[in-house]
Amino acid sequence: MLKILPPALIAAAIAGPALAQEISAAPIEAAERAFAADGLALGIKGSFLKHMADDAIVFAPGPVNARELYGKRPGTNEPRLFWWPQKVVIARSGDLGLSFGPWSIDDRRGGYYATIWRKGAEGEWKWVYDGGAQADPGKAPGPDAAAQVGPLAPAGADSQAKGFEEARDAEAALASAAATDAPVAYRAVLAPDAWLLGPKGSKTLAGDDVSARLALRPGAITLRPQGGGASGAGDLVWTHGEAVWSGPDNKPVAAHYMHVWQKRAEGWRLIFETLINDT
Repeated sequence: MLKILPPALIAAAIAGPALAQEISAAPIEAAERAFAADGLALGIKGSFLKHMADDAIVFAPGPVNARELYGKRPGTNEPRLFWWPQKVVIARSGDLGLSFGPWSIDDRRGGYYATIWRKGAEGEWKWVYDGGAQADPGKAPGPDAAAQVGPLAPAGADSQAKGFEEARDAEAALASAAATDAPVAYRAVLAPDAWLLGPKGSKTLAGDDVSARLALRPGAITLRPQGGGASGAGDLVWTHGEAVWSGPDNKPVAAHYMHVWQKRAEGWRLIFETLINDT
């Protein structure tokens, strides 16, 4: 699901550090807030259909085409769903970004959402992934607070395809190590400012309480990558796939994950994970 960019954007993505300094994450925050505002004005079905890309996916429980899924919904008697960005991250090429923050239903906070945004050829922002997972939103800033902005990658890859390949290699290494010792494997690749959402049973923990979350992780997790996308600069990559582990009763637990990888000075680092139980 690699995005092919116009030549002008590709040239901008490799123009160097001076250009990267001019990239602002403000469009990501603006897109998310417009999406949320339409959630109140148009309802869940209407707002999701308006702001999604044609190839957008959601987990239901595995990845499915979001437009087909939401298009079949009646769009009536919907609850009042509202959300707002707490943190946003953008690629050096200004064409791919992450937004996450609290959500509420009928004015009662419930958990966290995560959205991957992609800039189209005409300059419009559409989401390509949207989902939510367990985390405690009680101490999160309110909707009027400006979103925090994650750091910009210091450099990109040689190309969009190369960046995706490098990030998938990092994910393969994580998967190999997690099959034996998941907490140690995650600690080796997590960025210092990483957030983890989910799985089920972690709703009392904040998303940035990484140590406590890793302590609750099973000893071994099987990760099977399925897809994703990359920025034009090859510095920001999102991936998704299956996750399986053994529960307390030794019965298999099935889930799906969404990862965001960023090319940091020390190498590829996992800056975000949503881990959603299938049942």
